[in-house]
Amino acid sequence: MKLRFFQILFLASAILWIGTSCNSEDDDPLEQTQANPIPTPGDADGILAAIKAKSNLPSGTPTVPGISDILLDVANANFYTSSGGGSSLVNVGEVSLNDFPLQNLNNTYVNDFTDVTLGINSGQNNDWIVAGGNGFDGFSHTTGKVMPGVVRFSASIPDEIGLGGDVSLSIEGVPSNVDNLLWVISDGREVVTKEARSTSITFSASELSALRSTSQGIVQVAAYNSESRTVGGKKIYFINETVDSKFVSLN
Repeated sequence: MKLRFFQILFLASAILWIGTSCNSEDDDPLEQTQANPIPTPGDADGILAAIKAKSNLPSGTPTVPGISDILLDVANANFYTSSGGGSSLVNVGEVSLNDFPLQNLNNTYVNDFTDVTLGINSGQNNDWIVAGGNGFDGFSHTTGKVMPGVVRFSASIPDEIGLGGDVSLSIEGVPSNVDNLLWVISDGREVVTKEARSTSITFSASELSALRSTSQGIVQVAAYNSESRTVGGKKIYFINETVDSKFVSLN
């Protein structure tokens, strides 16, 4: 019953956020995206990511006492025609994470949206199975590194961010089992990313100059670790990641 409640809450929040975007005069809802930032190594033939995603409820969403954010398990796997992550994606047959089968959507593998839990837990390993196809051998892999602890923005992150000056973001602390952190500010069209294993980072005004003013901006921090394995001549990366996201106004 509790799990079903969270599924309904998440879906309602998503619908309300889309509705808010549709009512905005200066924001195109088709261009508003919230994708979890994932590192893309330059020699990767495949990237498989297990993600624990935390998101604050969008502004205007009815609040529930004791619930200030949502925690969801997310799986994402991509296999490329050439190394580096910038080429076309290919179908490699069935893919699963922790015995949960993933959906193939235009050759991007993601979990079923109703599977809000995939057995992704801090301090534990993840199990991947890939059937193989289109030049990729089938394999199974249990990550040697465990999931990081949950990363959380500090309470000082404002609801409104001015783009005319430097912008600093901070977290409560660097979680355990982390190799590095990705920091993101996005207006829904353009994305500005920096990488630093620290509790805070500053984006300069010049770095943010391509961003537009919007009421549907987002800031994100992703704490991750990674490992790689070569299978049949293909280099496969396995990412364990936790992400915190917050909707903000950019002006």
